[in-house]
Amino acid sequence: MKPLFFKKLTSDRSSAAFLAMFLLLLGAFMLSACGSDTGSNNSASSGGNLYITDDVTVDFQSVIVTIYKVAFVKTSDGSSLTVFESALGETYDLSSLNGILAKLSDTPIPVGSYNRIFITIGEELVLVNSSGEEVTPNPTFAENHWTSCSEGKCAIEIMGATNVVNNQNVILDFDLKQFNYDFDTNTVTAKVVLDADGSHHKDYVEMKDDDYELKGIIKTINSDSIEIRVIKAKHFATDSSVITILVDSSTQYDCDDDDGHQNCGISSIDDLVVGMKVEAHGSWNGTEFNAIKIEVDDDDDIIKTYDCSSTERSIADFSNLSSKRELEGPLSYSIDSVENSVTVGDKTILITAETLIKDETGNGDRVICSDTMPENANEIEIKYYEGQDSEGASALIAYKIEFKN
Repeated sequence: MKPLFFKKLTSDRSSAAFLAMFLLLLGAFMLSACGSDTGSNNSASSGGNLYITDDVTVDFQSVIVTIYKVAFVKTSDGSSLTVFESALGETYDLSSLNGILAKLSDTPIPVGSYNRIFITIGEELVLVNSSGEEVTPNPTFAENHWTSCSEGKCAIEIMGATNVVNNQNVILDFDLKQFNYDFDTNTVTAKVVLDADGSHHKDYVEMKDDDYELKGIIKTINSDSIEIRVIKAKHFATDSSVITILVDSSTQYDCDDDDGHQNCGISSIDDLVVGMKVEAHGSWNGTEFNAIKIEVDDDDDIIKTYDCSSTERSIADFSNLSSKRELEGPLSYSIDSVENSVTVGDKTILITAETLIKDETGNGDRVICSDTMPENANEIEIKYYEGQDSEGASALIAYKIEFKN
């Protein structure tokens, strides 16, 4: 997953008013001592802790940036002091950090006086709007007198005096009102402001180790783990489209709270089935995801309870699944019973064994198999993912199809 941050534009792409509202990013430097709410060092530690934060907008599902380095410049002699550095970078979905401080480094910020701060981040952003659509190609940060970019990274300079003392919070915040996205150049102009004493973020809380989340489609199930095709990662970035989620006797199982079920029949790993879409909540150590809770997303994505033998194709055979897409209306369509697909316009959408197909053209609402889909219906609704097949070719994969009068 690549670095990102994003704000939706109206159809008037040239409107400066809408280009101004975009990103909010970074971080907080919190001092720790006895009694400090967010500090994790003991009272013998001197200095502060490094955090990042963001304030979300409702227009975007995801805003992800990769942070490589944070350096403070000493007032006394102009020397640079690196507080955080990662060769691979730490990637965060900033849209999920509303009111939250995510710890970036265990290295304390030494007590002292500083007059500038530099943040080095990935040059590219990944922008995903409220409909789950990703801006392609990835936008990049624009260079200006406070931002310089080279070899895929950008260094943003933040001016302002910062006198770090024990138990003080130092906050770096990408100011939403000062972010601009230029559609024509596909670039973002970012402005970072300094909250030197942390007073504007005093009510923010620290993100704990178990606040990570994965969403994906179950590919395999074992006694102590499940393997999923990743759709989305929250608070971190994965380096693979397939992740193994470890479970134990303490792992809880349920349906997604958004689905409104009192009892959905999911209470153990034995109730999970390949093809289900799940959300896993737990901890991530960089290589393993340990699940505290696994929720089955039952909004038309749970595997069917009926048996259809018309296709052996599985959604678990596909990788790099995107957010949901949808076609709906009185659309002309054609059915290929051999390939098990539905074509609408220039889009051919594949049917899998997990695709939920409903026929509402007669009396009532019935679930059907792909070999009995009606050739003619007044309306069709198809919900699908974009992904890749086993050979890496692009594919559209249906998870729900409805035929209506």
